[in-house]
Amino acid sequence: MHQITRFFMELTLAALQDPAPRTPAVPPPSPSQEKKAEGPSRPPSPTPVPTDPSQPSPGEPEIRVSLKDGVHFKSADGNFDIILGGYTGIHWRTVAHRPHDDVRTSPDSWYIRQARPELSGFIYRDFDFRIQLDFPTGPAAINGTTQDVYVGWRRIPEFSIRIGQIKEPFGQEQTTPDRFLDFDERAQGDKFTPSRDIGAMVFGTLAGGVVTYELGFFNGQGRSIETNKGKEEAGRVRVQPFARSDDDFLLKNLRLGIAGTTAMVQKSPMTVFTSNSAYLNINYLTAAGATNLDGPRVRWGGELTWNYGPLGLRAEAWRRVDTVDAAGGANRRLRTDAWAAQATWLLTGEKKPIENRLAPQQAFDPGSGAWGAFEIALRADRLRLDDDLFDLGFASVAGNANAVSAYSLGINWYLTRNIRISPNVYWEVFDDPILFSTGKTDRHFFGGILRFQLEF
Repeated sequence: MHQITRFFMELTLAALQDPAPRTPAVPPPSPSQEKKAEGPSRPPSPTPVPTDPSQPSPGEPEIRVSLKDGVHFKSADGNFDIILGGYTGIHWRTVAHRPHDDVRTSPDSWYIRQARPELSGFIYRDFDFRIQLDFPTGPAAINGTTQDVYVGWRRIPEFSIRIGQIKEPFGQEQTTPDRFLDFDERAQGDKFTPSRDIGAMVFGTLAGGVVTYELGFFNGQGRSIETNKGKEEAGRVRVQPFARSDDDFLLKNLRLGIAGTTAMVQKSPMTVFTSNSAYLNINYLTAAGATNLDGPRVRWGGELTWNYGPLGLRAEAWRRVDTVDAAGGANRRLRTDAWAAQATWLLTGEKKPIENRLAPQQAFDPGSGAWGAFEIALRADRLRLDDDLFDLGFASVAGNANAVSAYSLGINWYLTRNIRISPNVYWEVFDDPILFSTGKTDRHFFGGILRFQLEF
């Protein structure tokens, strides 16, 4: 027993004096060994991880979308505002006791008067643009036609610039957008005012909106391909003397204006005087002849607008003088005169805006007894072409007329700020009887137009 105890004590002392041998150090694994231990390598991702497109990238402005008067895509910083919009006008036209003549009259029918999508907006606040197309009934319905196409700069209210295809600043009704007209069609004299042309214009407001001016330099050929070496200058000045007065002041929305154009016309055919009536589309004058318009062409005119509460009054008058390259070397002057006067009254009490959108006090909602806004409109207008068209042989006296007076009665039903229905009744009276292919002659024509208008 003593021997066994002594053996275990000696074994313990030996363990304390001579510790167990250490495990040899293992060298660190090589990179290839590490990869082998991790398993087979994986190829990199072929595409970056997708991000949420609704969230702006760093440094990219946030875009906000709104739906008032078009679809607005506006940046949060206000530098960009791109607007997608447009309007359409659908007409039904009828002529009472219409002669059975498809040459000088048109059958009762539906037609697309305007179908105009447009893209417009502001870029970096100060630059604006507009592209407006049109697809009305007729040849343009297939491929369309351009209306407004321009770019501009509007940083300074007193001095702005616009370049492209725009309206010349002449004719109060002509320069009012179609969607804001008080009647389904413009007055009889509108045919002889300039419309859209290609050129450049400066414009601005002075004295806090009391004075506005427009000055332009144009081809003078309308939207046609330019073939005229001469160009056309146009200008207009409008004065709203009480623009800065209180809103309830009687004459706050009184506006007066004068305008003029001057051009040098080269070899323009006399067929420009061939005319159809503005409302019922009666062909009352057919002009022809080898002689051309050649020389100066000038226009001058005046206009008036006055709105007060639900009442709206508008009037304008102008003269156009063309130069004819008559036989014998003696140039002749052809004078065209026109005037129009109208009055409107909003029966539901809204305030009449000047050439702008009307918002009913209560939008159309039969369930709640709301029917929108109703307006009555009256107009008288007259156009007279020079008697020399007959005297110089450019048109036959027999069966043609060179003057027309017209009277219009209209109702405008504004269901919402974007939808309008407008029935109009027209009476056109010509100074001379018009001869039709059936042998019938007539001077008086009654008819009407029903317009459905939608803005978007």
